[in-house]
Amino acid sequence: MTTIDIRLGEQIGLINPDIYGHFVEHLGGVVYDGIWVGENSEVAHIQGFRQELVEKLKAIQPSVIRWPGGCFAETYNWRDGIGPKEQRPTTVNWWYMNDGKFESNQVGTHEFIEFCRLVNAEPYLAVNATTTTVLESRNWIEYCNMPRGTTTLAMEREKHGSPEPFNVKYWGLGNENWGGGGCMTPEDYCHIYRKYGIISKSVGPELHYIACGPYENIPEWTEKFFDKYKEMYTVGRVSPMFGYSLHYYVTNTGKMGTELEYTDAQWYEMMRVGLEMEPFIQSQFDMIQAAMPGASIGLIVDEWGVWHLQNGRHPLPGKYLFEQPSTMREAVLAALSLNIFNNHCDKVVMANVAQLVNCIHSLFLAKGDNCVATTSYYVFDMYKIHQHGMSLKTAVDCSDITYTIEGETHYVPSISCSASVKDGILAVTLANLAVDEDQEVKLDLHGGEYAGTGSIVVLSSSSHKDGNSFDEPYKVTPMEQPVSAAGSELTVTIPKASVVLVRLDVSAAFG
Repeated sequence: MTTIDIRLGEQIGLINPDIYGHFVEHLGGVVYDGIWVGENSEVAHIQGFRQELVEKLKAIQPSVIRWPGGCFAETYNWRDGIGPKEQRPTTVNWWYMNDGKFESNQVGTHEFIEFCRLVNAEPYLAVNATTTTVLESRNWIEYCNMPRGTTTLAMEREKHGSPEPFNVKYWGLGNENWGGGGCMTPEDYCHIYRKYGIISKSVGPELHYIACGPYENIPEWTEKFFDKYKEMYTVGRVSPMFGYSLHYYVTNTGKMGTELEYTDAQWYEMMRVGLEMEPFIQSQFDMIQAAMPGASIGLIVDEWGVWHLQNGRHPLPGKYLFEQPSTMREAVLAALSLNIFNNHCDKVVMANVAQLVNCIHSLFLAKGDNCVATTSYYVFDMYKIHQHGMSLKTAVDCSDITYTIEGETHYVPSISCSASVKDGILAVTLANLAVDEDQEVKLDLHGGEYAGTGSIVVLSSSSHKDGNSFDEPYKVTPMEQPVSAAGSELTVTIPKASVVLVRLDVSAAFG
């Protein structure tokens, strides 16, 4: 039996709802026929946005959405996406060489802000720090945020239908600048970041600037960046940094099978790589603390998820670029990732799963009249209870799973867990990484007692290779049933390859 000690008296910190963020890039079918069907479409829509997707996304409380990229941001001119739609230019999309698609610019700043408002999310804009000037990017901030009637750019925004400022708080200064964002050295990028920050101060002293960090655990990028950054920070000449961006994909080039066909060992290999997110977060946080003691800089994992690359970079027939289905494997991977973020909410202030629809690790698949919520969507639906909750320390005593792949033996824990409490309700989320074994799990509560009836929500299927599709849109959905507990212990059965939420009343522990 697995035992999980849940310690009401040992609190990690408040879980920022921005950990449950999303990512929309102008890539493949994410924007066009994903979120946007057009104002003249026969598909049910709200101001051109796919109505079914808007309604389902709003239901899971999406805190923040990153846009317009990704790599797309590095050649994006924000002026191409404002003004009358019929006058907007057609441009070469960053991904043109992969799928032959041009960019219509029908979804620009005003449209994206409207989408965020429709789903009650904060916008997070990624600034082009590679192919445009610092001044032009600063002007984008002015265009978005200056009060009505104050400047020429504010009046231009009003002319285009938005008199009141957008009040965009989050600004990512560059994207993957170690790679597609200019192949810069960390010192090169730091110089550019410092210029953006200082020049933009006049149009937004309350802006939250986010710097580009490494992909996976490349320590030399972070070390060299902060060595350069603190030269000016110590004399008060750069704007404070709100967040430091990390990208972490569980990249499958074939070692983990394919999207729908894989062995048990390949399942576990995906889980093992997913669990490496935790030491990545810890090591990056430690390096920042060592370089900038006392500075409050949060980690922002603004691209994460499972990326199946074994079919190459070109789209398969009938699919958008990088489109992939989600099975219970992606759902369990999403759950263990969110558990990691919850357990490190004192370090991670935002995370954005890549991407929202028709792409990598998507929450939706959408084409024409069809819009399907994937298994990963339901994980976010189950986990939304953690938002604004107080994360609690847990101690998990579970068995390890041993597997061998390509001649190497590895181990993964059989259970992933996080817990939080809010308004007297304890939420415990569990992922059973065991692909072929149900598990009995005892939840041992320290510092209080369970009182009365709660519920248990289970996302599972008869096969871990099951997922939702246009033909079977509700094949895998959560099932909920009541559960009662008294005292400090509760034992629950966690089905194999599943995600589980347990909700229980612990209000008596708080008087």
